[in-house]
Amino acid sequence: MINVLLICSQGASTSMMCKKIKQEAEKNGVEMNVKAVAIAVANDYILDSNIILLGPQIRYMKQKVQDASGSIPVLDIDMQAYGMMDGSKVYKQIMENLK
Repeated sequence: MINVLLICSQGASTSMMCKKIKQEAEKNGVEMNVKAVAIAVANDYILDSNIILLGPQIRYMKQKVQDASGSIPVLDIDMQAYGMMDGSKVYKQIMENLK
């Protein structure tokens, strides 16, 4: 099971992206748990994750999240993929970075 954490400013805008990523994982036969949270509560979830993705609106917090996550990869969600809610592209980004 791959645990993916999506962090944004309020946690709401990434909820749709979570669904799109989960759908893509299911299509590919990959067990994946995808959770969206607000940056204010992210520390409660960081260490339970295999990979962390940041919404475009909080990219500036990447170093702070990376410091809290240790060796867990922290990635920026591609702005175009985020804007288009392209779960397939984000899923590929996740899988490439977990190799």
